[in-house]
Amino acid sequence: MIAWAYALLWAAALAYVVHVYAAAGQRWTGRAATGAVAASWILLTAGLLQRGLAAGHWPLTSQYEFALCLVWAIVAIYLLLEASWRTDEGRPRRQAGPFVLGVALLVASYAITRPPADRSIVPLLPALRSVWLQVHVLSATVGYAASGVAAGLGLMRLLHREGNTRRPAGEEIVHTMERAVALSFPWLTLGILTGAIWAQNAWGRYWGWDPKETWALITWLWYLLILHVRPLRRWRGRRLALLAVAGFGIVLFTFAGVPWLVRTVRLESLHGF
Repeated sequence: MIAWAYALLWAAALAYVVHVYAAAGQRWTGRAATGAVAASWILLTAGLLQRGLAAGHWPLTSQYEFALCLVWAIVAIYLLLEASWRTDEGRPRRQAGPFVLGVALLVASYAITRPPADRSIVPLLPALRSVWLQVHVLSATVGYAASGVAAGLGLMRLLHREGNTRRPAGEEIVHTMERAVALSFPWLTLGILTGAIWAQNAWGRYWGWDPKETWALITWLWYLLILHVRPLRRWRGRRLALLAVAGFGIVLFTFAGVPWLVRTVRLESLHGF
């Protein structure tokens, strides 16, 4: 199911590109794109449920599983965005589709290309047998996913050219991007707080300046910066969009780069991923 979901995600992204850039916004191309991404999300949901049932626990215990859950959340938030972001005529705005799905495909491609050993189901480690696993990792998933949607909208704003009445204005894109950042920040905050509580229960300390903890804090501070500078006139538009795109780059490094750095440089870390 995961492979089919991945293929449909590519089909949806291509359909959105055709809808936005080649088919002049024809309704049937937009509906086909939305249908493909919705079908991909349903298959991904089924695949995650199947994996969770086979493992006997939530599929949140490896980089592969987290990446799949991150894709699932990005697509879910995008579908909610598309349903709520409408034109003056009441039609769904689908212009963000190519950009947000591009972000989702980046994460999905990372998951699909993991070695077979990383994709295998393994027994749950003792430290992971806690209710805080679900609370902490799901909080991080939603926070990262919303930041991914914000990055997609940021890319859309960076490539935006005024004057096309069929597409949303630059300020409207930025406003929608700010909504995604505003959704991301409280979940990132909850992820750090629940992670600290879990660390106290598992390791006897709330904070240890572990590389993963340090970069989670850097990520949190970056989005706090975005929220603080967004009212400033000189930071509106492209500058704010660039901060959102760079923020997701930090998210990706926190998720995938830090574990790689820990293994490569042999840093001390208690985190599995």
